[in-house]
Amino acid sequence: MARSQYSPPDHSHSHSHRRQKQARHAARLGIAGGVTGVLGVGAIAGLILVLRAHADQTAPIPRTVAERTSASRAQAPVPGASTGVRSLSQLKTGAKLDVSTPDGFSYSLAAVKGGTSDRPLASTRTPPPHSTTLGYIDYVITNTGTEPALLDFPADLFVKRSLVPSKTRCMPQPGAPADMCTLPDHTDVVNTLGFAPPRSEDEDQYIPAGASYLVRVATDMPVSTSASQRDLGLYVWNPRFTPDRRAVEVPFP
Repeated sequence: MARSQYSPPDHSHSHSHRRQKQARHAARLGIAGGVTGVLGVGAIAGLILVLRAHADQTAPIPRTVAERTSASRAQAPVPGASTGVRSLSQLKTGAKLDVSTPDGFSYSLAAVKGGTSDRPLASTRTPPPHSTTLGYIDYVITNTGTEPALLDFPADLFVKRSLVPSKTRCMPQPGAPADMCTLPDHTDVVNTLGFAPPRSEDEDQYIPAGASYLVRVATDMPVSTSASQRDLGLYVWNPRFTPDRRAVEVPFP
């Protein structure tokens, strides 16, 4: 498979909680900006769920912050999440994209499939409005470094703008096709593919060296029920991974 190399620098319980967490991580990591995502991590029956959202796409995006979630939010499996897959070799992936961060973590990303579902994640609580659905993309993230790496989610889902309700805010991004935009989304780890689960440290989660996880990124906002994989795209545009903030595609198989 062809590999592309990119070496660049992408809701909480209350606003005060978010500000406290932002200040603590900004002091520890030296990364400015408002926290745009809070990840919840829980393990049950070998399924690790990690939640992540991006909201204001014009603000600088710091490193991922993680916190534990209650077990009750991890009760149900992720719908349609590659049932029966036990190892990376069982997945058909597109060409890998290599990315790295200023703090020395490196990853490869490889898209698996895209589609739609009224409940793409186990954490999806509210079904989309009638005659709409939610988009999702499954991809593999691998820690390509020799040490544990922060469990980060570099990629976001893009969708054809024509398939998003007209009043919904959907952000275009340089580097992505002009007719595509990205909606707020969440990402869950849906399968650890036989590798050890993430390790917790100071509210962060770390993926073992060489480990690969199957993750799913899903839109928080509705899309048309006519959307299919051909209308979706997986792109990295977070400035932690792309210094010029131009979107870089992670292609489907």
